[in-house]
Amino acid sequence: MNVDVNVIEMIRELSDAPGASGFEDAVVAVAREYARPIGEMEEDFLRNLYIRRKENRGGRPVVMIDAHSDEVGLIIHSIKPNGTLRFLQLGSWNKASLPGTKVLVRNALGEYVPGIIAAKPVHFMSAAEKANPGQDIDSLVIDIGAVSAQDAVENFHIRMGEPVVPDTKFHYDEAHDLMFGKGFDCRVGCAAALEALRRLEGRELPCDVVCVLSTQEEMGPRNSKVTVHRVKPDIAIVMEGCPADDTFTEPYAIQTALKKGPMFRHIDVSSLCAPRYQRWALDLAAKKGIPVQESVRAGGGNNAASIQTALTGAPSIVCGIPVRYCHTPNCISSYFDFEAAVQMVIALLENITPDMIATL
Repeated sequence: MNVDVNVIEMIRELSDAPGASGFEDAVVAVAREYARPIGEMEEDFLRNLYIRRKENRGGRPVVMIDAHSDEVGLIIHSIKPNGTLRFLQLGSWNKASLPGTKVLVRNALGEYVPGIIAAKPVHFMSAAEKANPGQDIDSLVIDIGAVSAQDAVENFHIRMGEPVVPDTKFHYDEAHDLMFGKGFDCRVGCAAALEALRRLEGRELPCDVVCVLSTQEEMGPRNSKVTVHRVKPDIAIVMEGCPADDTFTEPYAIQTALKKGPMFRHIDVSSLCAPRYQRWALDLAAKKGIPVQESVRAGGGNNAASIQTALTGAPSIVCGIPVRYCHTPNCISSYFDFEAAVQMVIALLENITPDMIATL
C-alpha cells in the first residue's frame, strides 16, 4: 500500500491541533488550509466549518458529509490555594486513563502551559485507597508547577473556563502502518472527508456535496442540529473515529478491528442508521472490493441521530475509522483503514443519484 506523506502530514496537523469541545479554532484553521482547493467555505459562530464543492451546480441531491472537529477535553473549574487546578470533563473520558497524563492548559494569553493530571501518590494512600485505586474526577487535579493560587494566576496566567487537551504528538510507524496520536475521534474522519473531496476535484458527480466539520459533538449531537438546517441535505454520510474492540472482545464478537476497513454501524444508542441505505452501502463496498466492517452497538452515539431526524429527514449512515483507545490521551489507528474510508466515501458520492435516494 502506498502511503501519501502529504496526507500523513494533514492527519498530523489535525491531530496535534488543540480542539477540546467548544474550542476548535486551531483545528478549523488547519482544515481551512487543506480545504482551500475544494471550494467555498464559511463558518458560523459555533465554529462549524461548511465546505461546498466548487463543482456544485444545484438542481441535484445534496449530500452532507459530517465529521466533528472537536476532541474530548477538559475545562478549568477553579484554582486551589496550593496552585493546582480543578477541572471538569468536556465529553466522556475513560477516567482510568487520566492520572499521570501530560496535558496542555490554555491560559489568558492564549498560550498552552504544560501540566500533569495528578492523583494522590501511592506513598500517601491508606490501605483502603491502595486496595481500590480507581480515581474519580473530583479527586484529580492538574499540576502546572505553581506553588500557590496567586502564582498560578500572576505567573502562569491561568483562569477559569480555559480548555485543556492531552500533550500528545502524532507519530506514524510506517513499518507497521500504525498511527499514534490524540483526538483520532474524529480527526481521522475529518482528514478522510477532506482527502476524498481533494481526489474528486474537477470530477462531475450526480450530486452536490457539502462537507461540514462540526463542533462540540463530544458533548452530544447538538451543533449538527444547527448545521443540518443550514445545509438542508437530502442524504448524509457521517464520518467517525470509532472505538475499536479487537483487543478485549471475544473473536466471534469483534466488529471493529484495525486493518479490516471502516466500520458501518447498524445501530447505536443515539440512532438506527437508515437500514436500506446501510445495506446499499455495504453492497456497494462488496461490489467495489473495498474492505469494510459492520457493527451493532449497545453504546456510543454520533451526529447521524440529529441529521436524519431534522427538517423532513435525511437518510444517514456512519463510516467509522477504527481507533483503539478512543476517549483516552493516546489513540492507535491504521492508514489502511483510513485509505479504505476515503475510497468508500468516493464510491458513495459517485453513486448517490436521485433514483438511488428514491429507493430508500
